[in-house]
Amino acid sequence: MKKAIILAAGIGSRLGKTSKNKPKCLLRLNNKKETIIERQIKVLKQNKIKDILILTGYKTKEIIKKIGKKARYIYFPNFRNTNNLQTLLHANKELNEEFLCLFSDVVFNEKIIKNILKMKKNIVAAIDTGQSLPGTMRIKKKKNMLLDIGSHLDAKNSDGNFIGICKFNRKGARLLKKALIKEKNNNTDYYTLALRKIIIKKYKVNFYDCKNYFWKEIDDIKDYTYLKNNYKKLL
Repeated sequence: MKKAIILAAGIGSRLGKTSKNKPKCLLRLNNKKETIIERQIKVLKQNKIKDILILTGYKTKEIIKKIGKKARYIYFPNFRNTNNLQTLLHANKELNEEFLCLFSDVVFNEKIIKNILKMKKNIVAAIDTGQSLPGTMRIKKKKNMLLDIGSHLDAKNSDGNFIGICKFNRKGARLLKKALIKEKNNNTDYYTLALRKIIIKKYKVNFYDCKNYFWKEIDDIKDYTYLKNNYKKLL
């Protein structure tokens, strides 16, 4: 695996004043002032992923200023009116070869990346079967495959959470690209809708269960407070 794509175009309005009008990915994790996206990049590089592409939108100059030459950048101008399905579709020329896709607001134990990269499947989504949270992307599974994914799944009846990390080999990347293009007029959904469409077409979407490792997606102030109080679980 040589490339990772980080989806970092969103505004993160649910964090309010906590973010100080910065993108969520630039929130600090600890007293060392390391930000969420800096930690992501560090973990990716530790796993020999050298080509890191950040898809930006909101406050893109601040992200570039912080990360500099550690990554490449593609700016998505319509970030205020769309969700990350359109963000990823905007970079469709990058989706012809294998890559790892990450939400920019997810913090995770580095072993999750190490283990998901070992799996030799077309598409591997990182999930957590140990919890099924409201307000997140939930999943249904059977054996080693996903049966469904999305926020439409009821938290009480789902089998766990998608944590915002997914690996695609060359075939998987092209399946994703095709599914995204078919949703070119969809401005409201996450790119996980494309995964759902792939599943509906009877293609296999496998998963890695990371229930034994710490992760946290930062959607609001409560999530950020929890992360700061439990940061040492990442170490």
